[in-house]
Amino acid sequence: MNRDAKLRFRVDVHVHTRRYSPCAECLDPEDLAFAMHRSSLDGLVIAEHDHLWPAEDIARLNAGLKRKRIYRGVEVSSRNGHFIVIGLDSLDGIRPGIGIEALIHTINARQAAIIWAHPYLQYGNIALPLESTEMPRGLHAVEAASSVTQGKESAATRALARRMGWATVGGSDAHVPGQVGCAYTLLADLPVDEKHLAAAIRKGRCAARHRPGRK
Repeated sequence: MNRDAKLRFRVDVHVHTRRYSPCAECLDPEDLAFAMHRSSLDGLVIAEHDHLWPAEDIARLNAGLKRKRIYRGVEVSSRNGHFIVIGLDSLDGIRPGIGIEALIHTINARQAAIIWAHPYLQYGNIALPLESTEMPRGLHAVEAASSVTQGKESAATRALARRMGWATVGGSDAHVPGQVGCAYTLLADLPVDEKHLAAAIRKGRCAARHRPGRK
């Protein structure tokens, strides 16, 4: 049986909001429940730029949900690229501009998951962008489907993941409501919290997908 056939829960692992990401000024956290319903998501990860939501605020967003989950993560702006991190309790020891080796060491010491976000996107603010062959060991997954990773870039990322032994995840990188769920991660179960979501990604029990109609 195809392993992916057992993966049926959809979680968008890369969503920004205007609460802590000024670049997402049109995406209000209170709109996330409707956005999930509209895009048939079972869950999503709020991954603000270099900011981790307080756990109690995430709990308040979840209080009104039925059979869906909102998780917290963070998009870390390292000097070598951008990385989604899921499963942290705090950002102690993690700051914008941190080197990837130090970031990977910190994340693995805390049993969190680290994902290379949009690896083929050309940044203007990355001091030392890395080629895949330069990436230190310890990365768990790469974002192979997103609003900016489509078509040839998506295919190249999937090939990269196979070569490097990384899992693939999908996350919209949404900055506006209509982008939520345009890409998502397939999981066998809906994790009860960020720790369980991180564990599934660390074990490679996930797969990247675009919403039908996108490539």
